[in-house]
Amino acid sequence: MRPLLALLLFLSLALAQTPTGEPPPDLSPEVFKIASQLRCPVCQGESAAESNAGVSQEMRRQIAEMLKEGKSEEAIRDYFVQRYGEWILYAPPRRGVNWLLWLAPAIGLGLLGLGLWRYLAEARRREAELALGEEELRALEHRLEEE
Repeated sequence: MRPLLALLLFLSLALAQTPTGEPPPDLSPEVFKIASQLRCPVCQGESAAESNAGVSQEMRRQIAEMLKEGKSEEAIRDYFVQRYGEWILYAPPRRGVNWLLWLAPAIGLGLLGLGLWRYLAEARRREAELALGEEELRALEHRLEEE
């Protein structure tokens, strides 16, 4: 039984394919490039170029057909945006409300810096209020000496 199991394991490893990150041989690099700019509608975090889902394979086939028809990259992207909405684009366009997505990290860092600056300024002010002046210190030392 063990030799059979070992043989099955060996064959499964021998037949396994490793992803190369290159487009399949039946697709042109341009199809792969356009598909990498589009999200897979059913996968999380994968582009249509990376995914092996049926819908992604169909998207790549449609992209190849559109390229054969002479459509431009922009026209192909527009087709998928009309069909699925702007969320299909891997990088949201920099217009309208989407500017907030692009500016949110900078705005967040700015607000964090402003909050930190105000906190430190307030801490310095409280420290200065609590700190004894030279004259007050001398007066306290004088009182202690008298006692």
